[in-house]
Amino acid sequence: MKKFNEWLAVRATLIFGSMYTTYLFFLYGFAPVLFPNLMDKLLYWSNTVQLWSLPLLMVGQNVIGRASEKRAQETHDAVIEELAMVKEELKLARDERQDIKIVLKDVHHNTKGVKC
Repeated sequence: MKKFNEWLAVRATLIFGSMYTTYLFFLYGFAPVLFPNLMDKLLYWSNTVQLWSLPLLMVGQNVIGRASEKRAQETHDAVIEELAMVKEELKLARDERQDIKIVLKDVHHNTKGVKC
């Protein structure tokens, strides 16, 4: 049941967050101008929509936020793992560079008196 509730909340949040819904509510705002005798009923329905949609949208945002946080944590963990591998490779490269310096120093020392 929880999965269904979360699915419904996310779906409603995505639908309410669309431009189509914005256009629909924009047109709904003109209904009292076109039908002034229905003003009370239109006000009632708009209040009813607000009463059930606001909590629904809050739940949808929370679910979407949790999913976003989970993706961010997975990305962070992957980056930290890659960083550890890069640090290890950097240490190996530094060790190899140090070994090369020692070898070159020995070669330079051994070839000091040799003339070409």
